[in-house]
Amino acid sequence: MKRVACRLLLLFFLLSGASIADAAPTADQRRDVNRLSVAVKKAVNLYGQEKYREALAAVVGVQGEYERLVGGGNAEVVKLLRPIYTRLLNAHALLELEGYVLPDLKRPDGSSANSPQGAPGSSGPVGFVKDVAPILVGKCGRCHVSANRGMFSMVNYETLMRGVSAGVVVMKGDAAGSRIIELIEEGDMPRGGGKISPQELSVLKRWIDADAKFDGPDPRANLATLAPQATGDDQQMAIAMATGKETVSFARDIAPVFVKTCTGCHGGNQPANRLGLLTIRSLFNGGDSGPALEPGKPASSLLISKLKGAAEGEQMPRRLPPLDAKTIALFEKWIEEGAKYDGQDPDRSVGQVAALYRAEHATHEELSLDRAKLATSNWKLGLPDEATPEVQTKNFHLRGNVGQGRLEAIGQQAEQVAPKVAEIFGAPANAPLVKGKMALFVFKQRYDYSEFGQMVERRQVPNSWRGHWKFSIIDAYGAIVPPKADEFSLDALLAQQMAGVYVAQRGESPRWLREGAARLAASRLAPDDSRVAAWNQAVKSIVSGMSKPDDFMTGRLSPEDSDIASYSFVKFLMSDKRRFATLLDALKRPGPFARKFAGAYGGAPVNVAAGWAARTVAGK
Repeated sequence: MKRVACRLLLLFFLLSGASIADAAPTADQRRDVNRLSVAVKKAVNLYGQEKYREALAAVVGVQGEYERLVGGGNAEVVKLLRPIYTRLLNAHALLELEGYVLPDLKRPDGSSANSPQGAPGSSGPVGFVKDVAPILVGKCGRCHVSANRGMFSMVNYETLMRGVSAGVVVMKGDAAGSRIIELIEEGDMPRGGGKISPQELSVLKRWIDADAKFDGPDPRANLATLAPQATGDDQQMAIAMATGKETVSFARDIAPVFVKTCTGCHGGNQPANRLGLLTIRSLFNGGDSGPALEPGKPASSLLISKLKGAAEGEQMPRRLPPLDAKTIALFEKWIEEGAKYDGQDPDRSVGQVAALYRAEHATHEELSLDRAKLATSNWKLGLPDEATPEVQTKNFHLRGNVGQGRLEAIGQQAEQVAPKVAEIFGAPANAPLVKGKMALFVFKQRYDYSEFGQMVERRQVPNSWRGHWKFSIIDAYGAIVPPKADEFSLDALLAQQMAGVYVAQRGESPRWLREGAARLAASRLAPDDSRVAAWNQAVKSIVSGMSKPDDFMTGRLSPEDSDIASYSFVKFLMSDKRRFATLLDALKRPGPFARKFAGAYGGAPVNVAAGWAARTVAGK
């Protein structure tokens, strides 16, 4: 299923490429380029039908004609051919995923797409858009652009630079110390798109050593549409971010309408008339009829005309009652104010954008009701054959297959643990530890817990775990397997899940801080617990085996070893309660985590980690 989803997503990006019909300055040029555009679409349709050999033949035919036109040297034709090149490049990526080898593809300037312009021997610098993004899409896209394999996504530059939960994988200015380069050189990556050539590896290293800079229009743009970025008349419409002064909010007012009335026809991989409304980026890309809107000009926007029934064809939404005048007026005002976007990621689904806005602005009670519904849905997905009791306490919503009495007892125990966790982190005693009731999933046996991980989170839960937490603003829960007899401390296990969610809800932060704080809370509540004792015993060996003091932050250790090291490091940080409180307060404000950490501790995490590592190895 993941392979199919990957193919469909890449197919969507290929089909939603920029329209070129309006860019031709002459009828002859328009006819030639449109003929190639139609031929590419036919190839895509063949690919979608899994007729890969026919698709291959069609792509090779288009490529030959495309390169003949490029060779003509006409600047206007070359300009028009940029979208064709983009589609051909994506077609190469799709077919290479199926194991086919295609002829070398030339860029519109005549250079090879397989030989990046910033490669050794060229005079120009390495650029992210023209050189790096095509390598990442072509060789890593299947697992890390179209999917989130190994919990690592490079769907856009911003996400790539954020790295994995354990830390960054691209160290600016330090290619040799970057995890992504290490994995490529070891031959472990990439696994799904063919090997990185020595020339491509050189390009990646040069880019990282030059501070891994971004040179595109939007660091949140999906790499599959960014590489290569069209220019001039072919450039996609820019998405302007909201300033906060607008009267209409996309997340609050527009996105929920799209979810309710539009995405049924204009969502998925093949939206009606190729107009996708699943994300704001797909809206801005337009469809077969051209741009869907003109920022600042509602009267000229096709979207408004279709909603009012004033444009050719059916009034939208199709097969549903027309939107009321008040709702259409909101759309008009939103476009009049510049069609600004107030979500976090232009490639996030409008459903998530709307849900995140609601969660952030909901009251504790409203968010609790939403999370209770999610808890029921998640439990049914994880263990569909088990009808189990539900228990509500002041701060928790519990589901489990341990019996009504046991579930109620755990709920009361959780209520007793919550204020102790609040005290550890200096949280207000008169307010809920977590806004919106936190769900607690309680499993009778380890097998049920493992099934939940696979079905709900699509991952294998590590064997050593007896519980874990998740926070996404919309959802917040802990999943636990309670101890049998005196196997380990239930208080510590509950505290671990609560503390992880508490720190995560403060704001964006790396996993090492969140899970480190979670385990520290467990150790404070039950310092003699068997799980805590195992962590303490393992720390010195783990740290002694690290090549760099921040290995646990950058993905160089196993997940469990990283979490144990994180626990020890956060314990070190919390030896100065004032500084740690400053860091937690800073998480609520916008800005990069490194700057917030430096504001609290006077240096970068790696520098502070050096002192911690030295003390740990010395046994202090």
